[in-house]
Amino acid sequence: MRVEDFQKLAEPFSAEDIEWRIARSGFSKKTGKPWAQVLAYLTSRAVQDRLDEVCGPDGWQSEIVKIDGAYLCKLSIRIDYEDGRQVWISKMDGADETNVEAVKGAISGSLKRAAVLFKCGRYLYDLKNNFAIVSENGKYSGEYKDDKGNKQYFNWDPPALPAWALPKGEKSTAKSTPTNAADSPELTNAIKTVNDYISKGKVDKSYMPTVNKYLNDKDLDGLNKVIDYYKSLEGADAAFSA
Repeated sequence: MRVEDFQKLAEPFSAEDIEWRIARSGFSKKTGKPWAQVLAYLTSRAVQDRLDEVCGPDGWQSEIVKIDGAYLCKLSIRIDYEDGRQVWISKMDGADETNVEAVKGAISGSLKRAAVLFKCGRYLYDLKNNFAIVSENGKYSGEYKDDKGNKQYFNWDPPALPAWALPKGEKSTAKSTPTNAADSPELTNAIKTVNDYISKGKVDKSYMPTVNKYLNDKDLDGLNKVIDYYKSLEGADAAFSA
């Protein structure tokens, strides 16, 4: 692979190469339906195919090492220079054993994380507030706990990906989701909590532009970072104001 080909590793993947998992779920009294915030990630096969395509089958290699129950992947890519020099660049990351196919899952996870260090699939971290499409005929199944603490189950489909997260010319085949961030009680509580911090003068003025951006974007992850920070200042026993 030539140096100028690095950007090809960072290009978006097809929607078929993206998998989803539930990060948070619950039940909305407003809509009378379950909701789920979901995270996108790549399959290990897609990562391997991208490395083969950009680097060539002989232009990359991986080495897996187990340390204290975690699996580390050293991913190396060969750079070919016009003057004939060949230089190997290596980066390493790891993953713990998973609940399903523990060892295989950890090895796959460590490879994908190491690839992210080369910007392969890193753009997926820019996806914010993805909510599943809850449907009786959904492809995936999820669960949440009702008011009595009992598990309830539901089916769901992945949300549509924005155009910038798809290869040029590819259109998302997923339906637009009727569920949005506003339907999430967790987001409503987070917004209320952060606004309480602001009204009480707890948020430093230098941090306000960032906090306001989180509020305007309804960025649940960002708001939770603010809450976690100020809860840590108040002490471990601080009450969640929402």
